[in-house]
Amino acid sequence: MDAAAVAGQLLVLLGTFYLPGFLALYGLRLKVFPALALAPAVSAGIAGAASIVCLATGWRWEPASAGLLALAAVLLCFLFGWLTVRRKPPVPADPEKQAGAPLSLKILTGTALAAAAALIGSVMLRGVVSLDRVNQGWDPTFHANAVRWIQDSGQASAWSLVPIFGGAPPSYYPAGWHELVSLVPGDVVTAANLSCLLIGAVIWPTSLAYLATALFPRQPVTWVLAPLFGAAVLAFPFIQLVRSGQWPNGFATAVIPAVLALGINLLYDSRLRWRRPQQPPAPPGPGTAARTAALLAAAAGAIWIHPSALFALLLLGGFYLGRFLILGFLYQWRQGKVRAVVVSALTAAALAGLGLGLSQLPALIRLLDYPRAHNADWPDALAWLYFDLPGRPSPSAPNPGIHGYATTALMVAGAAAALAFRRSRPAVGGMAAATGLFILAAGPENPYRWLAGFWYKDPPRIAPLMFTFGCVFAALAVERICSLAAAVLRSAHPRRRQVLAAALGLLAAGALFTASGGFRDSLRLQAAAAPYLTIDAPRGRALLGDEQEFIRSLGPVLPPDAVVVGDPFNGLPYIYALTGHRVVFPQMINRPGNEDEAYLRRNFRNILTDPEVCRALGRLGATHVYDDGPIRARRTDRHLQWPGFRGVDYSLGFELVARQGTAAIYKITACMPGAQPWTDQPQPGI
Repeated sequence: MDAAAVAGQLLVLLGTFYLPGFLALYGLRLKVFPALALAPAVSAGIAGAASIVCLATGWRWEPASAGLLALAAVLLCFLFGWLTVRRKPPVPADPEKQAGAPLSLKILTGTALAAAAALIGSVMLRGVVSLDRVNQGWDPTFHANAVRWIQDSGQASAWSLVPIFGGAPPSYYPAGWHELVSLVPGDVVTAANLSCLLIGAVIWPTSLAYLATALFPRQPVTWVLAPLFGAAVLAFPFIQLVRSGQWPNGFATAVIPAVLALGINLLYDSRLRWRRPQQPPAPPGPGTAARTAALLAAAAGAIWIHPSALFALLLLGGFYLGRFLILGFLYQWRQGKVRAVVVSALTAAALAGLGLGLSQLPALIRLLDYPRAHNADWPDALAWLYFDLPGRPSPSAPNPGIHGYATTALMVAGAAAALAFRRSRPAVGGMAAATGLFILAAGPENPYRWLAGFWYKDPPRIAPLMFTFGCVFAALAVERICSLAAAVLRSAHPRRRQVLAAALGLLAAGALFTASGGFRDSLRLQAAAAPYLTIDAPRGRALLGDEQEFIRSLGPVLPPDAVVVGDPFNGLPYIYALTGHRVVFPQMINRPGNEDEAYLRRNFRNILTDPEVCRALGRLGATHVYDDGPIRARRTDRHLQWPGFRGVDYSLGFELVARQGTAAIYKITACMPGAQPWTDQPQPGI
């Protein structure tokens, strides 16, 4: 692995994720820190709009076209910001702006963000071992290939990925993460791993810090501590993003706190508060329209990254939105009962129409009906979630050492303390709603479990939503204790007390880090390393030992037009991402996409006796076959078996191209003109 090339890829990745969004938000007059926290979401939204333009015009998706279209979007944001904020806003009455924070606290916040990045990033780097190593999870196998497909096909929209499966018709698939990563030159696998490092170690802690400023504008110590508690969590990024390999969904999870923060700040802006009829109406502030545009852009970007972000924002921010709508209705009622009824009826009709439209989408219906086995009853589900366990509790072999007891106690205490603050009370409700949804996802089928279907009824996808507010509440609990200690020490000035409380809070976080074994370092490392291991596992593993290096070496060996077929639960799917040569099955799949693929699944080993095998290979364009002997990923799942590629006699009808250990790749000669005539001898059975 070339360190200089990796550093270059990282710089390009930072620019791709941050530069368009930050410039657009700066043009909308957001301050530097909010713009940085929201930049990745807005960059994804800009990339999504640009990819649609490329699809409509036929332009190739590449750095030049993406950069040009991003520049156009940034200029529009600067124009909108200039038109809506032509004068310097007066000093607002927003407590967030009035409270402020001393420079020393801002420096401490930056230091805490750097520390959180180091705590998360170091574990992720130790887990991956080498940044060019593939993640062998189910989803990442497809995602890395999809990035390569975008680079080859020149199209990156959400309707351009599914044709990677050959004759599959274009259909929607979340492409926000893929669009950004595909702009990074060089090795696809390294770029994908670097993006996970950026999402987990930088975007997630920054997003939490910004959420802390929105929930507790007068408690700046929480801004310092929230990123550190984000680094202590196992559920994100180590379980969802790395071990489960849900890269697009994880990207959306990381930006959700920042989107919530901007929405909370906007809702609690004093100029948006509903007033009584006898008071003169307060016109929107000079920056309200621009901030609203920024919120819409960030929310749209998060939803473009992964549609589950829409439902996550409604789940976590639902109490804020409900409060806003209720107060709005009361205000309209005071203005006039007829007016209130009309406005409320129109709002209800719009929401009902939106819900009805969404309910008719076939993709959403399939999502809500996604079959997921029962994982845990509600007591175990609560323990799984709040103790931040790596998986459902095991009654037969309990291990108290893996429980995050201290973080749990702080989160619960912080949630109780948050009820004392007007801005954070609805957040407690959001945390409770996420808890209930996790229980529905983990538990047996019931009339309400479909609500967890927006996340495939998958508990690891939902757990980080609870920690979105939970990490900030844990920071609040420590802040309350340390502020009390600072008051007891009788520091002379309020801001000095804040700095002292922050220092005490950092000491408390350090003590917790030490007492918890480095925030349960062994568990986090185990989760981060699991999909990158190249040693055999109980359920099997596709790549063992140096097999990845063997596959990379096939790049110059195979002809440019080679198309490789084989068992998708061996090393086959990684050939495309690692070498650029097309494969028939670019993902671990349990159902082939067409009749030819299904036929080969059952009958490829009969290639010398069944002419239909050659006809199927010809229609698919397959020229080579990859074999990996008895080594196979997920070998214990019967419904994932591909018997046609087992027990094949490669001594006839095949030409060995390369071999290493049990892995080998052959050129298919049995179907070439003039090849050996068909025989009636059956091929060996399994």
